[in-house]
Amino acid sequence: MDASAAAAAPSAGVSADDLRQYRIDLAIASRRFKGYPALARERGWEGRVEVAVSVSAWQPRPQLSLARSSGHAPLDQQAVAMLEQAATATLLPAGLRGRDFRILLPVEFTLDDAR
Repeated sequence: MDASAAAAAPSAGVSADDLRQYRIDLAIASRRFKGYPALARERGWEGRVEVAVSVSAWQPRPQLSLARSSGHAPLDQQAVAMLEQAATATLLPAGLRGRDFRILLPVEFTLDDAR
């Protein structure tokens, strides 16, 4: 996962530094939950998935959705699942609490990483 390539769409009053730190924290946490789906490994599938993490002041947890598919459902599902776990394990910085924002996080699946 490359946190530096992630895009952010902040609302007014959202700190760019806080967004950057949250994105880095999510990227680090997500590595613990990354797995290469067996079917994808067997079939030689690789790809890049983009997952949108949307935070709203009125929602208790971030909402995750597929922003860009790799073209392979098992990779897409794994990327969303790992970031859901990471979002649960990552504290929202104080400066982002009560704010609305959305960030995109890329997840790369390469067979070199699957070994």
